[in-house]
Parts: sequence; C-alpha cells; structure tokens
Amino acid sequence: MQLTQIPCQSEADFWRLRNFLRQVFLLNDRLEHSWNVARLDYWRWHIIQTCETCDPFEKVTVAWQALSGELAACLHPVETGEVRLHIHPAYRTPELENEAFACAEERFYTLSEDGRKYLVVPILQDDALRQAVLSRRGFQKYPGWGHHYWRDLDAPLPAPTAPPGYVIRSMGGLDEHHARCWASWRAFHPGEPDADYNGHDWYPNLQSAPLYRRDLDLVATTDRRISTDPEIAAFCTIYYDDYTRSAVTVVVGVAAEHWRRGLGKAVMLEGLHRLQALGCTRVFSTAHDEPADALYRSVLNHMRVTDTWLKVL
Repeated sequence: MQLTQIPCQSEADFWRLRNFLRQVFLLNDRLEHSWNVARLDYWRWHIIQTCETCDPFEKVTVAWQALSGELAACLHPVETGEVRLHIHPAYRTPELENEAFACAEERFYTLSEDGRKYLVVPILQDDALRQAVLSRRGFQKYPGWGHHYWRDLDAPLPAPTAPPGYVIRSMGGLDEHHARCWASWRAFHPGEPDADYNGHDWYPNLQSAPLYRRDLDLVATTDRRISTDPEIAAFCTIYYDDYTRSAVTVVVGVAAEHWRRGLGKAVMLEGLHRLQALGCTRVFSTAHDEPADALYRSVLNHMRVTDTWLKVL
C-alpha cells in the first residue's frame, strides 16, 4: 500500500482534515480511536490561539495520502511534546504507525528541564497495535492519563434542576466575557494569586470555532432575586457536530466559591437536554483529574482509559 507524506499548510488542508476526521469517526462506530471533529476545533481555536502551547496548525500538521488522493492519516502535536495520530481504519498498519511516530520523534519532541528530549503519546488501553509499535520504538507505559466518558442520548435524561439560588441559561454577550472568564479562573486556578488572572481577551477565540453555538454555551448564575450582583458560578461549553450527531463538552467548570453544590452536574444535564432536542445522539467528555472524574461519572455512563507512553530520545 503506497502512501505519500504531505504537509498541511493551508485553509483548504484544514477543512480537508476536518472532513477526514468526520469520516474516520463514523467508520470507527463513533468511538474516539481518532478525534471527534469538535476536539480539532478546540485545539485550533483555543489551545493554539489562547493557550499558545503549540505552533499554528499549518506549521505542525502532517498527513499521509493514498495514490487515489484519499487521506490515510494525520499527525500533529496537541501541546509541545504530546502528539495525536489519526488513521483511516482501511489504511491502519504497523508500518504506517511506525513511520508516523518516527516522524513525531523527529519533529515534535520537547525538552525537559535537564535538557533531555522527550515525546508523550496517550494510548487507549485496548489499542494493542499502537502499544506494540511504541513498545518496539522504546516507549515506556505509565498507567493513567485520561478517562474518556460518553453517553448515548437515546433515553430520557434526569431533569437539569438548578440548585436553590441559581439559574441556568445560555451565555450572554460581550458584557459577560469578564464574568465568564473570572469563573474559569476561579474554577481552574483557585490556589493562584488573583493578580495572575489573565483577563478575558481569549474568550472570542473559543466562540470563533466553527462548531460553537451560544445555546450550547451554558452558565449557572446566582439568582437576581437573591443576589443584587449576580455572578457566573459554573459553565459548560459544548461543541456539537450535526454531521456525526455527536458532541464534546470542551470545557466544564465550577468557580471555587460554589463547589459541592451540584452545579457542574446541573449545567451539564441542561446541555445534554439541549443536545437531545437538537438531534444529538452521543456526547463525550474527558477527565484528567478526580473532580472532573467524579462529575462525568455522575452524568455519563461509559468510559475508556488511556495510558501515558513516554520516550526519552
């Protein structure tokens, strides 16, 4: 099977990759052996543009193409030193995987504090082919990386009842960007000085992604009838792809002052109800820490695990 390695350097290449991921996702029975297209949008519009932990798409994306012109695979970093490989199931072989990870080792490594080069690859625990390839390449497995949850929306859902004193609604306009970003800061950086808060200029990036919808950008706020100065206490932003009828909760959080009141579950359930009404039939979330694990376990009912595979080059 002859494949040619090609760069992805234009807007046309990006949209071709989006369509490729949709096709592969459907061929894989809508399980994330490769990314849901929502994760590609989040990577380009948030991780690259806001977090700036990866070079732009056109500088770091490599693909393999068959003689027919069909895309067979795509490789890129998520953040510096961590890569993802997406492969069409008809072209998946140990040889292609080996070639792709050889490319990753050459192009996408990062440096540790002591100056050593290393590369990280998360692999599903049931992906024996990729584990065998990376083992032969000298990678070592470190158990645990992420828990990948999903739920099919083919049955009635629990009611998304807001806890007393709170209201769940769609995100507002530009005047709410500061409040939304402050809630994010308090959710994910509760132990850091408030002086390090990085403002709200990044929020339009999240909203610029092709799959963004305001009606799926949900917030829980303190009730105006109780609080004279309502604040955003929790949030759940969902990207929905109607082509595959699937969605990803790209960011969910609760400000530290409002923890342990059921707000994360309530705002997620509101999102799932809205997805169901739109025709969505499967939703995904990924957890990398215990608070997120506990939340997603309470709402979603299937889970797969990835381990960390690391190579010091």
